[in-house]
Amino acid sequence: MSKTRHSGFFQRPAAKTGWWSAGLAILATLMIMVNMLGLNPLEGPSLLVTVYDLTMFASMVLSIVLGVIALTSKRERSWMVWLFLVPVLVFAGALLFMVVERSSYTNHVETAPTPDASIDRLPVVYDDDGSPDGTSALLYLLSEPQVEVMAVSVSYGEAHPQVYIQHLGWMLERYGYGNLPLGAGQDAPLAGSNSFPEPVREASNDFWGFDSGGGSQVYPVQDSAELMVKMIQASNEPITLFISGALTNLANALRLEPGISQNIDAVYIMGGAINVPGNIKGLLPDTLNLSAEWNIYADPLAASEVFASGLELYLVPLDATNQVTLNEKDTAIWRKGGSIADFAADIYDSRMDSWGRNETEIWDLVTAELMMNPEHCAFSRLALEVVTAEGNSEGQTRIVEGTPNVNVCLEPDAEAIKQMLGQVFSARD
Repeated sequence: MSKTRHSGFFQRPAAKTGWWSAGLAILATLMIMVNMLGLNPLEGPSLLVTVYDLTMFASMVLSIVLGVIALTSKRERSWMVWLFLVPVLVFAGALLFMVVERSSYTNHVETAPTPDASIDRLPVVYDDDGSPDGTSALLYLLSEPQVEVMAVSVSYGEAHPQVYIQHLGWMLERYGYGNLPLGAGQDAPLAGSNSFPEPVREASNDFWGFDSGGGSQVYPVQDSAELMVKMIQASNEPITLFISGALTNLANALRLEPGISQNIDAVYIMGGAINVPGNIKGLLPDTLNLSAEWNIYADPLAASEVFASGLELYLVPLDATNQVTLNEKDTAIWRKGGSIADFAADIYDSRMDSWGRNETEIWDLVTAELMMNPEHCAFSRLALEVVTAEGNSEGQTRIVEGTPNVNVCLEPDAEAIKQMLGQVFSARD
C-alpha cells in the first residue's frame, strides 16, 4: 500500500485538489482585480459581462471549497493551497469599501461650497422633465463654479412633476443645496394628449432606481410658471433659462406675465431635430412620426409659443447631441470629484449597463455644457417653426422662410465638450 503524500508550507501541493485550489484562486484574484480597475475586457453585450462575473464568482467559491478540502482531508500545507484566502480578502475589502461609500452617500449631508466672490456667476433657472440625463445636467450646473442655480423646476414629460420634484428636493438637500426654491408644473401639455409611455413615467416615479430617501420628507413646492415669473422679476440681472424637457412651464410663465421676457438673457433648450430623424420611434415602435423629438413632441403648442416669443433662444437638437457620446472611461474621470460627480457618473454607467452598451448619448448634459461654453458649437441662426397639427409630423421643428428666430447648434466640438465635463466634474471637491 502506497503512503499518502502531504506537503509542507514551502513545498508544492502533493494532491490535485491543492493544485486546483491554487489555480482557481489565482484566476479569481486576477478577475476581481480586473473588475476593480475597470479593465473588464467584455464591456459590450451584458450577457458576456454576466458570464465573466459568474466565472469569477465560481472560481472564487471553488477555490475556497477545494482549499478547505485540501487542508482538512488531504492535510496539505503548501503556501499555494493557502492562496484561496487571497480572493476572499480582496473580495471582502472591495465589499467593505462599497458599503462604506454607500453609507457615506446615503447618510452624509454635504455643505455646498462657498462661491468665489471674484468669479462672475451666471444666474440660471433650471427646468427639466425629470429625466436621468436632465438630472445629470443639474449636477453639472451645481458643479460649475460660474453658475448660480436660482431655482429648480420640473416640467411635464418623462416625469410626473409633483413626484419627481420631491426626488430632486431630497438630492439637493443631501448635497447642501436644500435652500433652492422648487417648482413643479402641470402634468399635461397645453393642448393635446402626447405623452411618454407609462413605463417611462413609472421609472421616473422611482427616481430611476436610485436612492431618494424613501419619501421620508416632503419639500415645499411652488407652481413652476409662478416660480419662474417670481425669480425673473426679482433678479437684478437678466436670467438665463436652462430647459431640457417640454416647454410647458416657460410657455405658461409667458402667458402669466409676458413682461418677463425683458429680463431673460437667453434660453438654452435641448430639443428638436432639424436635419436628422426624430426619436419618437425609440419609445413608440409603431409610430409613423419619424421627424419629431420627444421634448418638443410632448407639448408642441408650448414649443411653438416659445419659438414665437422673441426671446434669445439657443437650441441644441438631436443633430448636435447625436455627435457626443460618453463611455465608462469618460465617467471614471468624473469620479475624482466627489459624491456629486459620482452620482452623475452612476447615472450614465447604469444606463450603459441596463442597455447593454459601452457608450451613451448625453442630450441634456451637452446642452448644459454649451450654455456655459457656447464657443464649443458654431450656432446657426435659423427660422424655425413647430408643427402643432395632429399627424405624422406633429412636433417637428422645421426650417421655414422668414426672419431667423432660433440659434441652432448643428456641429458641436464633441472632444471639447467631453474634456470640459471631465474638468468640471473632477474638480468638484
